[in-house]
Amino acid sequence: MNDNGKTFKHYRIGDFAKYLGVTSDFLKHYEEAGLIDVVQRVSGYRYYPFDQSARVIEYMRLRNYGVTVKEMHGVLTGNAESAFELLDDRVETMKETVRRLEGLLEEHGRLKAWYERRRQKPIDWEIREVEPYYFLSHTDTQSFRKDAEVYELVKTWGMWMPVTKSALTIDASAVPNDPEALHWGFAVPKSMAQRYELPVNQSMPVLHFGKAFVYHFSELEGAFNMADIVARRHPAFAVIRELGFHVKGTGLLINEMKFQNDEKGLNMGMGRFIIPIVR
Repeated sequence: MNDNGKTFKHYRIGDFAKYLGVTSDFLKHYEEAGLIDVVQRVSGYRYYPFDQSARVIEYMRLRNYGVTVKEMHGVLTGNAESAFELLDDRVETMKETVRRLEGLLEEHGRLKAWYERRRQKPIDWEIREVEPYYFLSHTDTQSFRKDAEVYELVKTWGMWMPVTKSALTIDASAVPNDPEALHWGFAVPKSMAQRYELPVNQSMPVLHFGKAFVYHFSELEGAFNMADIVARRHPAFAVIRELGFHVKGTGLLINEMKFQNDEKGLNMGMGRFIIPIVR
């Protein structure tokens, strides 16, 4: 009953949801949390009083801020100061999400342009100056590293893919066929890490390339076969040898995409291999 002594109209869940632009599951979820009052009729059906629509609209507003169902009761029964403290915190989280999504969209544009070049020439190479990369190594070939500082960053760096890349390093000074020379992790150019303010710590090395051989490939069979890489059988090494160069320093194999052909049993990959070289 409202302030004028009139009884509010009641609605079945489907109609109530339709009028408010939400789903029936949305209403059930908030009802189960004790945030919506319903009327149980003798028939067993539940009806939603019209006045509960104002509550639902308030919950929709808070939901769009990222406020959880558990937090909503406290917000609505508190005061403006405490409410804005929570909303300010959620807005900062939203700003970070927007910044990350903008980075993802920019990187997708770069990746798509790179792929268009690969459509014309699936395999290509160049020799150029390559800027330093941060590398967050989280594996020692067959197992995860036991370094707490690494896992302080893994979640954040994973959320920033494809700005950060899944990548593998190989130590050129290691004995050929030594599996301990390979490490998987996340890589990103130093300038991009600084631009997007990605967290870094002492657990990660900075890879300095200088003049390097860059091998671009699209849908290359066995592109990330670790046995071939550690034995220097990756096609990139063959080109380096043909050019009369020698590998110097740590190489970085960047994985842009992997494909599995179940019918043929082939592992196809696309990405690039950055390898420091000398005459």
